[in-house]
Amino acid sequence: MSSFFLLGWRQTAICFLMLAAVGMIAATYSLIAVPIAQEFQPSRMVLMLAMTVLSGTCAVLSPLIGNLMDRYSLRAMMVTGGLLLGLGYAGLSLAASFTHVLIVFGVLIAPANVLLGPVASTVLLSRWFVVKRGRAIGIAIAGISAGGFLFPMIIQGLLDTYQWREALQLLGLVLALWTIPAALLVVNHPAEAGVQPDGASEALPQVQAEMQKTVVSPLQVLSDPAFWMIAGTVAVVTSGMKGMITNLAPLVMDAGIDVSRAAALVSTYAGCSFLAKLTFAALADRLGPRILMSLALGGFSLGLACLTQSHLGYGVIALGVGLTGLLGGFMVPMESYLAPRVFGQHVVGRAMGLLTGVVLIALLCTPPLFGLIFDLTGSYKGIFWTFSLLALVTLLFVPSLRLHPRVP
Repeated sequence: MSSFFLLGWRQTAICFLMLAAVGMIAATYSLIAVPIAQEFQPSRMVLMLAMTVLSGTCAVLSPLIGNLMDRYSLRAMMVTGGLLLGLGYAGLSLAASFTHVLIVFGVLIAPANVLLGPVASTVLLSRWFVVKRGRAIGIAIAGISAGGFLFPMIIQGLLDTYQWREALQLLGLVLALWTIPAALLVVNHPAEAGVQPDGASEALPQVQAEMQKTVVSPLQVLSDPAFWMIAGTVAVVTSGMKGMITNLAPLVMDAGIDVSRAAALVSTYAGCSFLAKLTFAALADRLGPRILMSLALGGFSLGLACLTQSHLGYGVIALGVGLTGLLGGFMVPMESYLAPRVFGQHVVGRAMGLLTGVVLIALLCTPPLFGLIFDLTGSYKGIFWTFSLLALVTLLFVPSLRLHPRVP
């Protein structure tokens, strides 16, 4: 068995674990939001501000940290992220007010999300893979869904067994043990292990050409129309999915269904998203991004249309959640897959950081916006229809997306 097989795919497995840890943050917030809401009594909109603080802080940090990831040790950054994540959930257990909850999300959990999240995985795997990049990224990004599938059951089990503060302390310990040992196994670059990307016998022409290119400035990245096309397309789907999943438990309660069944819906969503990532891994290098983007936008639109009919019962909600996760889930790896292809591997950290920052700005208002629409209308139907139609409009621009670095 080649040393690359052991080391290269180990990096993919490490990224899978890291992304599982950060993937649970938004996916499980609706579960921990229930005892937090009972403790501090915020309005539905204020309750969702934790996700706005998370997204806003990540939007600021992603370009800065992404730029550093092109130059400094990813291993050290990921270890730091694992420590911050564990401390963050332990810190939530000490909150004396909802303001403290917001501070913990901004100071500890948000930086951990950037240090362990898709930017770091994209930078690491774009160094280790070229020909098989789509497969590696798809497998790694599946960790987001795996975390969303597994951790709701862990969290609900902890909440059912312990008081919520004790449960979050134990969750912080679980997350630290999940991430830190794995992060210590990161190899920053295949050259450190004496191997080439994809296990090639010598440096691939694509890699040599990339390394000879001049550094691209942030302004050059931001002035590229492809940048905004990617950011806008990804933002529509991911922000809509985040708004849906963070408001899922309240949506279930509003439909007259026991809140304990919301955990099963979160796991259903995550399970379908997990299958989407694995399908992406199998098909991305064969079909290309345009087909998968079209499927993602169409499936996401149909899924949210189903959720407008939540009054019809649990089955319709489950169908909408499943469609959103299964087809909309194709969009989650897309940013990581396109960044090195469209902007070049030598500046992938900078490009991914900027892309992630812009997308996260779109995510800033989505969870509280869902809550606000509910507070104003007593229903989530209007916001679901809005995002469903936005996805169909965005679909019209997919054929014109450029899929190679811009020629100077």
